[in-house]
Parts: sequence; structure tokens; C-alpha cells
Amino acid sequence: MIGCILTGHGSFSPGMMGAVEMIAGPQELFEVIPFREEEALEAFEGKMTQALENLSSAEGIVIFTDLLGGTPFRTAMLAASGKEQVQVIAGTNLPILIEGSGLRQAFDSVEDFIPAILAIGKDGLMHATLDLIDVSAAEDEEEGI
Repeated sequence: MIGCILTGHGSFSPGMMGAVEMIAGPQELFEVIPFREEEALEAFEGKMTQALENLSSAEGIVIFTDLLGGTPFRTAMLAASGKEQVQVIAGTNLPILIEGSGLRQAFDSVEDFIPAILAIGKDGLMHATLDLIDVSAAEDEEEGI
């Protein structure tokens, strides 16, 4: 199974994980590391290193981050540097986490897992519209006017 680390600014990662568990249930081999405003960078880096060690039994690790270029992303990239089986994704959304939480059990390669979940994440982003009808016009049509 692919291991996962979810990180981001403030309550992003605990909030997203709460939603994932509400929908998909408890997750194995899944670490959550929030980056708090008052937290020293060294402490955050230490948590990232520890999470990678905690997931050493996984068949690969994906680190999901909130924002490309932010501190959680940069820290994840440095932690993944030189580790083929550790990959980083920025711009994490709920669809990628929910679908990925189930799909990761079917993959034994991070290289194969990444394209599958990226497609899900991209498909989960859309502009939805609601077409409203004019109620008075609809009533006039019914009356034959």
C-alpha cells in the first residue's frame, strides 16, 4: 500500500483529514502534519522526517501539500529529495484525497499511482452553475398566456 502524508498551512491538513475520514473511514499509513504559524521551521522539518520514518513500511509515499511554493511544499520537496519512492503533490483537494485513499491499496508503485490520482484531482475541479428559471414566466406558460 502507498503511504500518505498530508500537510499544509494552519488547519488545512487536519481539516481535510477529518473530511476524508468522515467519508472514507479511518486511514492506515497516513500521517497528518499541519504547519502552524508559531511553529519553528526546524520543528516542522523534524515532524516531516519522523512521518517518513513512520511510513517506511509503505511501498512508496506521496506527500500531499496545499500550496505550490509554500513552506509545507518546500519542506516536503527537501524531504523527498533523493528518495525515488517519495513524491510530492501540490494543490491538494478533497477528491484527490478521498479517491486516493481507496486507490492507494491497489498500487505498489508511486510512479503508477501519481497519474491516476492527478487525473482525479483535476476532474474534481470544475465551475458549477445553477440554471434558474423565472417562476413567473413558467406560471404564465402553464396558463397559456
